[in-house]
Amino acid sequence: MQQDWIPCKTAAGVEEIAIRSRRLPPRLRTLLILVDGRRDGQQLAKLVEDISVGEALAELAGLGLISPVPQTSQHPPNGMEPASRASVARVAGGGRRSLALARFYLLDAMEQSLRTGDAPVREHLRKATTRAELLEAFEMCRAIAAEVGVAHVASIETRFMGMLPDEG
Repeated sequence: MQQDWIPCKTAAGVEEIAIRSRRLPPRLRTLLILVDGRRDGQQLAKLVEDISVGEALAELAGLGLISPVPQTSQHPPNGMEPASRASVARVAGGGRRSLALARFYLLDAMEQSLRTGDAPVREHLRKATTRAELLEAFEMCRAIAAEVGVAHVASIETRFMGMLPDEG
């Protein structure tokens, strides 16, 4: 597989990072974590050493954990939902609810949407371990997104709430 395509995580890839069900070798897990829907294979190769990135990307794609970003969505404007979010939505719509998935989704959505300025909420999200803490972190995210003019906050909220487990 060529290194000039831009990979993004599929729903299965997002879930794998959250729950580690496949027990990926460390080299593949590291690369999967670095896949963000913005870096191509050559850029990823600069971030990891001692990994044949082309082969590793092909292996991750073969496992269904990553896929190429559609050509029309490689660089969405700030008001558009990032392409990798669409695959996460399938997890949310499928009824799977988990604090870890919700937290990971929100971290990823804020990173993709804000590009910069997500540092204040990032640490709060990483420490959030309860539903209440995640909801508080979401409110922080919503406020930051409103300040910088992110237009798709409602779709992020819908997907986040769909992943968040019910109280109890």
